[in-house]
Amino acid sequence: MGLKNLYSVTKTLITLLRENITKNIDDSLKDVLNVTDIPPEKVENPENTLSLHLYHVAEDPFYKNALGPGNDAPNVAKAPMALSLFYILTAHHKRDPQFDAQTQQKLMGYALKTFHDFPVITSKTRINGSTILDSDFGDDTIQTILRPVTPEEAISFWNTQESNTARLSAYYEVRVVMLRPEPPKTMPGIVLNLGAFVLQLGSAHLERSQSLVRFKIPVKNGGTFQEIEATPARVTLDTSATPPNRLLLFGANITRGRSRSLFLRNGIWAKLGPPDGPIEESVVDLVENPDWSVDFQTDRVTVKLAPALRHVKPDGASVDLPVLPGFYTALVRSVMDEQVINNELKRITVSSNEVSFAVSPRIQGHDAPDADGNIQINLGPEFDPLDPNLPEGAIQLVIAGEVYTRVDPKPLANAKEFIVANSPSNLIRIRPHFPVAVTRPEAHPVLLIVNGAESAPFWIELNP
Repeated sequence: MGLKNLYSVTKTLITLLRENITKNIDDSLKDVLNVTDIPPEKVENPENTLSLHLYHVAEDPFYKNALGPGNDAPNVAKAPMALSLFYILTAHHKRDPQFDAQTQQKLMGYALKTFHDFPVITSKTRINGSTILDSDFGDDTIQTILRPVTPEEAISFWNTQESNTARLSAYYEVRVVMLRPEPPKTMPGIVLNLGAFVLQLGSAHLERSQSLVRFKIPVKNGGTFQEIEATPARVTLDTSATPPNRLLLFGANITRGRSRSLFLRNGIWAKLGPPDGPIEESVVDLVENPDWSVDFQTDRVTVKLAPALRHVKPDGASVDLPVLPGFYTALVRSVMDEQVINNELKRITVSSNEVSFAVSPRIQGHDAPDADGNIQINLGPEFDPLDPNLPEGAIQLVIAGEVYTRVDPKPLANAKEFIVANSPSNLIRIRPHFPVAVTRPEAHPVLLIVNGAESAPFWIELNP
């Protein structure tokens, strides 16, 4: 996620020094230890004081040319800026009029041991139950490295500050600190088709599919709604969204000919058993499907999808095809000319190439943990997660980087398990692998994959 405020790093390091020294090393300092961030030369008349001061910042060369996410051009503002922070750690103890070298060196030893014992600080770093990493970090980590400064370099550092004898200090590099970038406006695409196509000159041609993906970031990170473009399209069937989500098919010469129709293909339809299928392709007939809409323009087709598509078979029988999450292809078939030959109407039709898009599952929200520590994730009503047409193993769940195992119809017994239900509503119930009782707000990313199609970004948010 990255940081907005560099002081979050300093605050984390100060918390680490204070908590570890007073709770793990020397509890006699519990009420007297002072850890400050001011420059060491400005610490006046101190007792039992450590100063940790940020004096230099440099850009990390390894991440300097990293590209940001999304397809924005240029996307330098979408890539986090990686920094290395340089700190000077100094021990202070002065009792008028005598300087107490013994206490000063004891404090320095405690501080050195602390950074040695905790070289990497993550969201899981705790001391006696207290979280060390500042909440602004999210899931980021920081690493502390003691720099090999020679005695001569140390003296040179202090000579630039004052004419007194160099103070006992240590020099640390803290990395890698990521400054929070601007959010991307477009999502990187996935390859669904690869090949060379021969097209009739002047006929309809489709170039790509596109849609908007809407999601809300966690409250602890601002809680704002985000909207980014996805190519190929990742469209949901949510009709409650404002404005409604639409599938856009971009191309050229789309309105050529006397008339035109949109055809869809899906792997599930092609595997339907009798009497419904198999069905290789279906036209979006707006007379049979009033919940759908298809708007043809010269360079695009705008489509509103519905949870089912009524298909009329050659024998006149109709079947409602389920529009389940997964991958689909679309093509435009145009009637270029019509002629009556031997009292029969003959049509000359031309088909465009096919482009792919995904129908994505939708997560509406989640409930608070129940008495057993389980969490219910609520799905949108657009599709039945127990639909028998979904292949075995079609529903996959990844939470905070951990793959969960489906155990239907068994009850949840172990961490990283989930069950799927459609009563009283569409839901997934999980036994999380992380604690649900927290001392500060936490957000765990959820990735729901149904038939290969991914849901929009979503987080399980826990609060104290």
